[in-house]
Amino acid sequence: MSDNLLEIKNLEKHFKLKKSVFSKARYVRAVDDISFDIPKNSTYAVVGESGSGKTTLGRTLLKLIEPTGGEVMMDGVNILQLSNRDFMDYRRKMQIVFQDPYNSLHPRKLVKTIIGEGMKIHFKGIGEEEIREKIKSVLERVGLREEHMFRYPHEFSGGQRQRIAFARTIVLNPEFIVLDEPTSALDVSVQAMVLKMLKDTKAEEKLTYLFITHDLSVVDYLADYVAVLYLGQIIEKGRKSDVFNHPAHPYTELLLNSNPIPDPFLKREKIIAKGEIPSPINPPKGCRFHTRCRYAKDICSVEEPKVAIKENGHEIKCHFPLV
Repeated sequence: MSDNLLEIKNLEKHFKLKKSVFSKARYVRAVDDISFDIPKNSTYAVVGESGSGKTTLGRTLLKLIEPTGGEVMMDGVNILQLSNRDFMDYRRKMQIVFQDPYNSLHPRKLVKTIIGEGMKIHFKGIGEEEIREKIKSVLERVGLREEHMFRYPHEFSGGQRQRIAFARTIVLNPEFIVLDEPTSALDVSVQAMVLKMLKDTKAEEKLTYLFITHDLSVVDYLADYVAVLYLGQIIEKGRKSDVFNHPAHPYTELLLNSNPIPDPFLKREKIIAKGEIPSPINPPKGCRFHTRCRYAKDICSVEEPKVAIKENGHEIKCHFPLV
Protein backbone atom coordinates (compact mmCIF):
# COMPACT_ATOMS: atom_id res chain seq x y z
CA MET A 1 0.00 0.00 0.00
CA SER A 2 1.24 3.51 -0.82
CA ASP A 3 2.01 5.99 1.95
CA ASN A 4 0.36 8.69 -0.19
CA LEU A 5 -3.31 9.53 0.07
CA LEU A 6 -3.32 11.44 -3.24
CA GLU A 7 -0.97 11.28 -6.20
CA ILE A 8 -1.37 14.19 -8.61
CA LYS A 9 0.17 13.76 -12.06
CA ASN A 10 0.42 16.43 -14.80
CA LEU A 11 -2.74 18.20 -13.60
CA GLU A 12 -3.93 21.06 -15.81
CA LYS A 13 -6.76 23.54 -15.81
CA HIS A 14 -6.92 26.06 -18.66
CA PHE A 15 -9.79 28.54 -18.89
CA LYS A 16 -10.74 29.48 -22.43
CA LEU A 17 -11.29 33.17 -23.03
CA LYS A 18 -13.93 34.53 -25.35
CA LYS A 19 -12.67 34.63 -28.93
CA SER A 20 -13.21 37.75 -30.99
CA VAL A 21 -13.48 37.92 -34.76
CA PHE A 22 -9.90 39.17 -35.08
CA SER A 23 -8.11 36.96 -32.56
CA LYS A 24 -7.36 33.31 -31.98
CA ALA A 25 -8.61 31.39 -28.97
CA ARG A 26 -6.62 32.19 -25.83
CA TYR A 27 -6.38 30.38 -22.51
CA VAL A 28 -5.64 31.28 -18.91
CA ARG A 29 -3.23 28.59 -17.76
CA ALA A 30 -4.31 28.65 -14.11
CA VAL A 31 -2.92 25.18 -13.33
CA ASP A 32 -0.23 24.12 -15.76
CA ASP A 33 1.29 20.62 -15.57
CA ILE A 34 1.43 20.13 -11.78
CA SER A 35 2.60 16.89 -10.16
CA PHE A 36 3.04 16.10 -6.46
CA ASP A 37 2.07 13.50 -3.85
CA ILE A 38 0.21 14.16 -0.59
CA PRO A 39 1.24 11.68 2.16
CA LYS A 40 -1.42 10.30 4.48
CA ASN A 41 -2.06 12.17 7.75
CA SER A 42 0.05 15.13 6.62
CA THR A 43 -0.57 18.83 6.02
CA TYR A 44 0.62 19.88 2.55
CA ALA A 45 0.77 23.67 2.17
CA VAL A 46 0.50 25.43 -1.18
CA VAL A 47 1.86 28.99 -1.14
CA GLY A 48 2.26 31.78 -3.66
CA GLU A 49 1.08 35.24 -4.65
CA SER A 50 -2.52 36.05 -5.48
CA GLY A 51 -3.26 34.78 -8.99
CA SER A 52 -0.71 31.97 -8.87
CA GLY A 53 -3.41 29.27 -9.16
CA LYS A 54 -3.66 28.03 -5.55
CA THR A 55 -7.45 28.04 -5.24
CA THR A 56 -7.96 26.64 -8.75
CA LEU A 57 -5.62 23.78 -7.86
CA GLY A 58 -7.59 22.92 -4.72
CA ARG A 59 -10.96 23.02 -6.46
CA THR A 60 -9.72 21.01 -9.43
CA LEU A 61 -8.50 18.24 -7.09
CA LEU A 62 -12.06 17.94 -5.75
CA LYS A 63 -13.67 18.12 -9.21
CA LEU A 64 -15.47 21.31 -8.22
CA ILE A 65 -13.83 22.56 -11.42
CA GLU A 66 -13.44 20.09 -14.28
CA PRO A 67 -9.74 19.66 -15.15
CA THR A 68 -8.29 20.12 -18.62
CA GLY A 69 -5.97 17.15 -18.20
CA GLY A 70 -3.94 15.04 -15.80
CA GLU A 71 -4.65 12.49 -13.09
CA VAL A 72 -5.57 12.53 -9.40
CA MET A 73 -5.04 9.05 -7.98
CA MET A 74 -6.75 7.96 -4.73
CA ASP A 75 -6.92 4.32 -3.63
CA GLY A 76 -5.39 3.40 -6.99
CA VAL A 77 -8.26 5.07 -8.89
CA ASN A 78 -8.06 8.15 -11.13
CA ILE A 79 -10.98 10.02 -9.58
CA LEU A 80 -11.06 12.60 -12.39
CA GLN A 81 -12.36 9.94 -14.78
CA LEU A 82 -15.21 8.79 -12.54
CA SER A 83 -18.83 9.58 -13.37
CA ASN A 84 -20.80 11.73 -10.94
CA ARG A 85 -22.51 8.63 -9.55
CA ASP A 86 -19.24 6.74 -9.00
CA PHE A 87 -17.59 9.84 -7.53
CA MET A 88 -20.18 10.21 -4.72
CA ASP A 89 -18.23 8.09 -2.24
CA TYR A 90 -15.08 10.08 -2.94
CA ARG A 91 -17.07 13.29 -2.58
CA ARG A 92 -17.72 12.35 1.06
CA LYS A 93 -14.04 11.51 1.60
CA MET A 94 -12.82 14.80 0.07
CA GLN A 95 -14.15 18.02 1.57
CA ILE A 96 -13.31 21.73 1.44
CA VAL A 97 -13.42 24.72 3.79
CA PHE A 98 -13.78 27.91 1.75
CA GLN A 99 -11.93 31.16 2.38
CA ASP A 100 -14.87 33.41 3.16
CA PRO A 101 -16.95 32.27 6.17
CA TYR A 102 -19.52 34.99 5.39
CA ASN A 103 -20.47 33.60 1.97
CA SER A 104 -19.84 29.88 2.39
CA LEU A 105 -22.82 29.34 4.73
CA HIS A 106 -26.43 29.65 3.53
CA PRO A 107 -27.83 32.78 5.25
CA ARG A 108 -31.42 31.47 5.46
CA LYS A 109 -30.72 28.04 6.92
CA LEU A 110 -30.21 27.05 10.53
CA VAL A 111 -26.81 25.67 11.51
CA LYS A 112 -28.54 22.35 12.14
CA THR A 113 -29.63 22.20 8.49
CA ILE A 114 -26.28 23.44 7.12
CA ILE A 115 -24.33 20.72 8.92
CA GLY A 116 -26.95 17.99 8.65
CA GLU A 117 -27.85 18.08 4.95
CA GLY A 118 -24.58 16.38 3.95
CA MET A 119 -25.33 13.44 6.27
CA LYS A 120 -28.76 12.98 4.67
CA ILE A 121 -27.10 12.74 1.24
CA HIS A 122 -24.19 10.45 2.13
CA PHE A 123 -25.59 8.35 5.00
CA LYS A 124 -28.78 6.83 3.62
CA GLY A 125 -31.39 5.86 6.20
CA ILE A 126 -29.93 7.96 9.02
CA GLY A 127 -32.57 9.19 11.46
CA GLU A 128 -33.22 12.72 12.69
CA GLU A 129 -32.24 11.84 16.25
CA GLU A 130 -28.91 10.42 15.13
CA ILE A 131 -28.27 13.47 12.96
CA ARG A 132 -28.94 15.77 15.91
CA GLU A 133 -26.58 13.81 18.17
CA LYS A 134 -23.82 13.93 15.54
CA ILE A 135 -24.30 17.67 15.05
CA LYS A 136 -24.16 18.22 18.81
CA SER A 137 -20.96 16.17 19.02
CA VAL A 138 -19.22 17.91 16.12
CA LEU A 139 -20.19 21.39 17.37
CA GLU A 140 -18.65 20.63 20.75
CA ARG A 141 -15.53 19.35 19.00
CA VAL A 142 -15.03 22.70 17.25
CA GLY A 143 -15.68 24.74 20.39
CA LEU A 144 -19.41 25.55 19.99
CA ARG A 145 -22.49 24.48 21.96
CA GLU A 146 -25.63 22.48 21.23
CA GLU A 147 -27.81 25.58 21.32
CA HIS A 148 -25.88 27.04 18.38
CA MET A 149 -27.48 24.59 15.97
CA PHE A 150 -30.73 26.55 16.19
CA ARG A 151 -29.23 29.86 15.10
CA TYR A 152 -28.57 31.44 11.69
CA PRO A 153 -25.08 32.27 10.33
CA HIS A 154 -25.53 36.04 10.75
CA GLU A 155 -25.74 35.53 14.51
CA PHE A 156 -22.11 34.39 14.71
CA SER A 157 -18.72 36.06 14.51
CA GLY A 158 -16.28 35.31 11.67
CA GLY A 159 -14.32 32.81 13.72
CA GLN A 160 -17.48 30.99 14.80
CA ARG A 161 -18.71 30.82 11.22
CA GLN A 162 -15.45 29.25 10.10
CA ARG A 163 -15.81 26.69 12.90
CA ILE A 164 -19.29 25.88 11.62
CA ALA A 165 -17.90 25.49 8.08
CA PHE A 166 -15.25 23.12 9.45
CA ALA A 167 -17.88 21.18 11.42
CA ARG A 168 -19.85 20.74 8.18
CA THR A 169 -16.86 18.95 6.64
CA ILE A 170 -15.72 16.70 9.50
CA VAL A 171 -19.26 15.47 10.29
CA LEU A 172 -18.98 13.36 7.12
CA ASN A 173 -15.84 11.57 8.39
CA PRO A 174 -13.65 12.65 5.44
CA GLU A 175 -10.07 11.57 4.80
CA PHE A 176 -8.91 14.67 2.92
CA ILE A 177 -9.80 18.35 3.42
CA VAL A 178 -8.81 21.32 1.27
CA LEU A 179 -8.41 24.40 3.49
CA ASP A 180 -8.59 27.42 1.19
CA GLU A 181 -7.09 30.25 3.26
CA PRO A 182 -9.49 29.48 6.14
CA THR A 183 -8.01 32.11 8.48
CA SER A 184 -7.28 35.00 6.11
CA ALA A 185 -10.55 36.81 6.92
CA LEU A 186 -10.14 36.45 10.70
CA ASP A 187 -8.50 38.55 13.40
CA VAL A 188 -5.09 37.34 14.58
CA SER A 189 -6.33 36.15 17.99
CA VAL A 190 -9.20 34.25 16.35
CA GLN A 191 -6.77 32.81 13.77
CA ALA A 192 -4.74 31.24 16.58
CA MET A 193 -7.80 29.49 18.03
CA VAL A 194 -8.96 28.21 14.63
CA LEU A 195 -5.47 26.95 13.72
CA LYS A 196 -5.17 25.08 17.03
CA MET A 197 -8.58 23.53 16.38
CA LEU A 198 -7.45 22.43 12.90
CA LYS A 199 -4.24 20.92 14.24
CA ASP A 200 -5.94 19.09 17.12
CA THR A 201 -8.72 17.71 14.91
CA LYS A 202 -6.22 16.49 12.33
CA ALA A 203 -4.42 14.46 15.00
CA GLU A 204 -7.63 13.10 16.54
CA GLU A 205 -9.32 12.14 13.25
CA LYS A 206 -6.12 11.24 11.32
CA LEU A 207 -7.00 13.69 8.56
CA THR A 208 -4.93 14.87 5.59
CA TYR A 209 -4.95 18.57 4.71
CA LEU A 210 -4.13 20.58 1.60
CA PHE A 211 -3.60 24.02 3.13
CA ILE A 212 -3.79 26.93 0.69
CA THR A 213 -2.38 30.18 2.06
CA HIS A 214 -0.08 33.14 1.53
CA ASP A 215 0.77 33.44 5.24
CA LEU A 216 4.11 31.70 5.78
CA SER A 217 3.82 31.99 9.57
CA VAL A 218 0.74 29.77 9.40
CA VAL A 219 2.61 27.35 7.14
CA ASP A 220 5.45 27.16 9.65
CA TYR A 221 2.98 26.27 12.42
CA LEU A 222 0.77 23.79 10.58
CA ALA A 223 2.47 22.26 7.53
CA ASP A 224 4.63 19.19 7.02
CA TYR A 225 5.29 19.77 3.31
CA VAL A 226 5.30 22.88 1.11
CA ALA A 227 4.79 23.51 -2.60
CA VAL A 228 5.56 26.98 -3.97
CA LEU A 229 3.33 27.99 -6.88
CA TYR A 230 4.15 30.62 -9.49
CA LEU A 231 2.02 31.27 -12.60
CA GLY A 232 0.31 27.90 -12.34
CA GLN A 233 3.47 25.82 -11.90
CA ILE A 234 5.22 24.34 -8.87
CA ILE A 235 8.73 25.79 -8.81
CA GLU A 236 9.85 24.33 -5.48
CA LYS A 237 8.49 21.65 -3.17
CA GLY A 238 9.61 19.46 -0.32
CA ARG A 239 9.53 19.07 3.42
CA LYS A 240 8.73 22.31 5.21
CA SER A 241 12.01 22.27 7.11
CA ASP A 242 14.03 21.92 3.89
CA VAL A 243 12.13 24.62 2.00
CA PHE A 244 12.12 27.09 4.90
CA ASN A 245 15.67 26.53 6.11
CA HIS A 246 17.29 26.09 2.69
CA PRO A 247 15.18 27.86 0.03
CA ALA A 248 16.66 27.01 -3.36
CA HIS A 249 14.50 29.00 -5.78
CA PRO A 250 14.85 32.81 -5.95
CA TYR A 251 11.07 33.16 -5.74
CA THR A 252 10.94 31.12 -2.53
CA GLU A 253 13.72 33.29 -1.14
CA LEU A 254 11.64 36.35 -2.02
CA LEU A 255 8.52 34.98 -0.29
CA LEU A 256 10.40 34.11 2.89
CA ASN A 257 12.11 37.49 2.93
CA SER A 258 8.76 39.29 2.63
CA ASN A 259 7.35 37.46 5.67
CA PRO A 260 7.52 39.83 8.69
CA ILE A 261 9.53 38.77 11.75
CA PRO A 262 8.23 39.90 15.17
CA ASP A 263 11.60 41.28 16.25
CA PRO A 264 12.14 45.05 15.80
CA PHE A 265 15.91 44.72 16.37
CA LEU A 266 16.55 42.05 13.73
CA LYS A 267 18.13 43.43 10.57
CA ARG A 268 18.05 41.57 7.26
CA GLU A 269 18.53 42.34 3.59
CA LYS A 270 15.37 43.44 1.84
CA ILE A 271 14.74 41.61 -1.43
CA ILE A 272 12.35 43.38 -3.80
CA ALA A 273 11.16 41.69 -6.98
CA LYS A 274 11.15 43.66 -10.20
CA GLY A 275 7.76 44.43 -11.76
CA GLU A 276 4.57 42.48 -11.21
CA ILE A 277 3.52 38.90 -11.77
CA PRO A 278 3.01 38.35 -15.55
CA SER A 279 -0.31 37.35 -17.06
CA PRO A 280 -1.10 33.61 -17.05
CA ILE A 281 -2.65 34.17 -20.49
CA ASN A 282 0.78 34.77 -22.00
CA PRO A 283 3.44 33.53 -19.53
CA PRO A 284 7.10 34.37 -20.25
CA LYS A 285 9.17 31.91 -22.26
CA GLY A 286 11.86 29.93 -20.49
CA CYS A 287 11.72 30.26 -16.72
CA ARG A 288 8.46 31.97 -15.80
CA PHE A 289 10.13 33.94 -13.01
CA HIS A 290 13.04 35.30 -15.06
CA THR A 291 11.36 38.69 -15.72
CA ARG A 292 11.49 39.44 -11.97
CA CYS A 293 14.54 37.43 -10.88
CA ARG A 294 17.69 39.23 -9.74
CA TYR A 295 19.81 36.16 -10.61
CA ALA A 296 18.44 35.69 -14.17
CA LYS A 297 20.84 35.06 -17.06
CA ASP A 298 20.36 34.70 -20.83
CA ILE A 299 19.43 31.01 -20.70
CA CYS A 300 16.58 31.75 -18.28
CA SER A 301 14.63 33.66 -20.94
CA VAL A 302 15.10 30.95 -23.58
CA GLU A 303 15.02 27.50 -22.00
CA GLU A 304 12.54 26.19 -19.44
CA PRO A 305 14.48 24.80 -16.46
CA LYS A 306 14.34 21.12 -15.59
CA VAL A 307 13.45 19.87 -12.13
CA ALA A 308 16.46 19.22 -9.91
CA ILE A 309 15.99 16.79 -7.00
CA LYS A 310 18.02 17.22 -3.79
CA GLU A 311 17.95 15.31 -0.50
CA ASN A 312 14.62 14.22 1.05
CA GLY A 313 12.79 14.78 -2.23
CA HIS A 314 13.42 18.54 -2.21
CA GLU A 315 12.68 19.62 -5.81
CA ILE A 316 13.56 22.90 -7.51
CA LYS A 317 12.72 24.11 -10.99
CA CYS A 318 15.53 26.58 -11.64
CA HIS A 319 18.65 26.89 -13.85
CA PHE A 320 20.69 28.35 -10.99
CA PRO A 321 19.34 27.08 -7.64
CA LEU A 322 20.61 28.94 -4.56
CA VAL A 323 21.70 25.79 -2.69
